[in-house]
Amino acid sequence: MNLSETKHLLCVLVAVITIILSSCNSENETPVNYNSLPEVIAKDFNNRYGTNNIEQVYTGTEFYRHTGQQETFVHCKDKAGNELLVVYVDNVWNRSLLTLSDINKLPDNVRQRFYKELPKSVKYEFWKIKEISQACISGKNYELCYIVQDSSMNKNWIHTLVIDSNGTVLKSCEYELNDNAYVRPLPTDIDWISEHYRDATVLGYINDLGYDNYLIMHNGVLKSVLFDSNNIDSKWKETRYALPEGTTVPSRVLDTLHTKHPDFTYTEVFVIENQCGIFYLFTDGTRVDRLGHYIEAN
Repeated sequence: MNLSETKHLLCVLVAVITIILSSCNSENETPVNYNSLPEVIAKDFNNRYGTNNIEQVYTGTEFYRHTGQQETFVHCKDKAGNELLVVYVDNVWNRSLLTLSDINKLPDNVRQRFYKELPKSVKYEFWKIKEISQACISGKNYELCYIVQDSSMNKNWIHTLVIDSNGTVLKSCEYELNDNAYVRPLPTDIDWISEHYRDATVLGYINDLGYDNYLIMHNGVLKSVLFDSNNIDSKWKETRYALPEGTTVPSRVLDTLHTKHPDFTYTEVFVIENQCGIFYLFTDGTRVDRLGHYIEAN
């Protein structure tokens, strides 16, 4: 299976999903005078952000899963003039998104990790830099979107890096993630993860191509756990992670790979768990198209 064939489709899906979410927002939000904010929200906001100037407040029914929950969006600026969005669900704080003006506003360890991942970052144009805090998730995440010029195709690609407050890269992709202003982690998903991945720590949450994606650390391994956001019950779709260091691929799996694809050379191995079983994804990272093949473990 050629993984590069999905690249164009993924970009189209991101654009469609973003348009849908933005459309829902503009049609359903109802302007509210911020002077009449519910007391519980006003008190919480003041405790978190003090005298930050509130510019606009909107309320509306929750767009994401249509559960009837009310969301309140408080738009303001912090003392440094950075745009800040604070979202409450049923009058309880749920998430905050701070837009940073440039990479130098990032915490030192996050900025240093970014430079390590992209030593030539000075040549990139930044699309957005956000600091994200979310209920159910300990610590902050930093989402960095930047534009890469592809001279071979005469096109520009949006790349995204998600880094946590400790400097761990949680996600790297060649497209833009859905806006965290209109998506959020669910306690039911967190409970499912706690039950199936004992002692795991949830480091971050993103909405990736319409899927709720939780980035967890489990037994020292960074894992990506996906739930189907289009399903009102938020059903688990898959868990994906790089083959842990020191772990060997079963010989039977390797034999199958060599039999089916005798001339294939791989540089990366990923493990995929889903309702159908466990699979190994072998990828040739030296190729531009990142050719890969799935082999079932059983």
